[in-house]
Amino acid sequence: MNKKGIVAFMVIAVFAVSLFWAPEAPAQQKIRWKLQGPFGAGMAIFYGAKEFVKKVGEMSGGRLEIKAFPGGAVVPPLKEFDAVNKGTLDAHFSGSHYHTSLVGLAGDLFNLYPGGPAPIEFAVWVYEAGGLALWQEMYDRRKYNVVALGPMGYSSAEMFGWFKKPIKSLDDFKGMKFRTAGIWGEILSGLGAAVVQIPGGEIFESMKRGVLDAFEYSTPGMDYSAGFHQLGAYMVGPGIHAPMSGFELLINKNSWNKLPADLQSIVRNAAEATSIRMLCYIDYQDLLAMDKLKAYGTKLHKLPGSVQKEVVKKANELYDRKAKEDPFFGKVLAHQREFLKKYRAYKAFAQPDPDLMTIW
Repeated sequence: MNKKGIVAFMVIAVFAVSLFWAPEAPAQQKIRWKLQGPFGAGMAIFYGAKEFVKKVGEMSGGRLEIKAFPGGAVVPPLKEFDAVNKGTLDAHFSGSHYHTSLVGLAGDLFNLYPGGPAPIEFAVWVYEAGGLALWQEMYDRRKYNVVALGPMGYSSAEMFGWFKKPIKSLDDFKGMKFRTAGIWGEILSGLGAAVVQIPGGEIFESMKRGVLDAFEYSTPGMDYSAGFHQLGAYMVGPGIHAPMSGFELLINKNSWNKLPADLQSIVRNAAEATSIRMLCYIDYQDLLAMDKLKAYGTKLHKLPGSVQKEVVKKANELYDRKAKEDPFFGKVLAHQREFLKKYRAYKAFAQPDPDLMTIW
């Protein structure tokens, strides 16, 4: 074979090989985030953070790796919002009512408050009725460097509380040393209670020593794990003061904008999926806890309907006053009230009453 033939053969050979082989594309760089909530690693609520991180890792094929830290691991507990705004954390899993001093009282309306929405009502309002846009506006109006992706987990109603004596009327709150905080504490103060704010870890001994006459904390599962049934107090329900707890996913805007569109979609979808899974998980833990509480002999007391109505009435009177003082609070409150009015009327007509569906 002459020189020209050899060159031609080599060209053809290289072309043939190229049809069946291509160099590997460079591996995509892994993105790493830090996420923190104010909750302990052993708390049932922390399930939401762990489940979210797991889903993002699986859905992204490991391209986005998020490390979930319990309260205090990176920044002090309840300082997560500041850290996300500054970029010390990429994300937080917390409650908007924890930073009302920074975002305004409207933060309560995106979480628990007396007479507020239940978990599914809240989800429909957020995702379909415009609540999520208001959630972002709450931060944008004060120029915070964050993106609000809405809820990343729920729990159902908390217990109304644990009391030395059962509650039969609002007069029973007069002079009562009651552990709580936020707008519910403001309402109780108006009813004559002496509101005490102490960390959850100090509740048991404070109640035991008489520093407290009553307290509210969380759902049956959380309360049982804290050993509150051992105090001999009355466990009172329902949690009219907190029909749900909703925990937000807040992300540093710079971290969010660096994500490609597909990873942004994965984060959104993982948060939505985690919300329903956490609600199911917490509800089931509460169901198991109620069996344990009854077996222990816990004294259960249901709040009279008249008292529940009075609590909501007092709450609405306070909200109306706050709405006049804070235009944005008033805007969100009016929007949410209008939605709930229509939604509850529809459900009352369409959804069967569970008490009428008993077949056993």
